[in-house]
Amino acid sequence: MAPRIIASVALATLLLASNGWAEDPLKSGPQVGARNNRGGFYPQFVSGPGTGERRCPV
Repeated sequence: MAPRIIASVALATLLLASNGWAEDPLKSGPQVGARNNRGGFYPQFVSGPGTGERRCPV
């Protein structure tokens, strides 16, 4: 029983201490002031009649 308690305390200490080394949090989407990419998104078709072409799927 004592080894389990020691291992649990060591793991909890490691997890709490490693929180200080964390990277900046992730941010979703374009950020305020970021350059707007108006070039669009043209995927390359890999099947069907347009195979190998890059064009708008809409």
